[in-house]
Amino acid sequence: MKKLAIILALAVATSACNRTSDPNTASADEEKKPLASTSASRKPLPSFELANIAGGSFKSSDLRGKVTVVDFWATWCENCIPEIPDYNALREKYKGQGFEVIGMTMESGTLAEIKPKVAEFKMDYPVIVGDDKVLEGFGGVIGYPTTFLVGRDGTIYKKYLGSPPGKKEHLEKDIESLLAEMP
Repeated sequence: MKKLAIILALAVATSACNRTSDPNTASADEEKKPLASTSASRKPLPSFELANIAGGSFKSSDLRGKVTVVDFWATWCENCIPEIPDYNALREKYKGQGFEVIGMTMESGTLAEIKPKVAEFKMDYPVIVGDDKVLEGFGGVIGYPTTFLVGRDGTIYKKYLGSPPGKKEHLEKDIESLLAEMP
């Protein structure tokens, strides 16, 4: 069992981009840090009002009563981009069922720099610019992507680290479970 846990940690570690203020300067030690496995948090969604790439602002209160995927990602993160079609598909599949996907971009530059990337990556869900305060409110991240699943009750249900194989399937199972709960 211990071997399995070590293998899983190493697999997840190879599927995430390190969090650093400059993506091109990650140290050798940062490159070797393994990421933890999926874990439940059950802490409240932090309160925020952040810039929406589409214009205006986006508030955490806009998510009230919805099951929500909040994906922390960066425009330079090679492992983040392949997940975007999965999030587009999940948003389409659960449309009208009280479900939302939010892309929380971090360390990606200005709105003017991020907006063309959102169009290039064909992100069909709201993308907002995160900050350190909201990152701390979620419990922090050590790499991108880090994805949180929030229940209708406004609590963080699960945290998914990196891009391990089967992530979409596990996320979808958890989404269905939360959507089945009474509002």
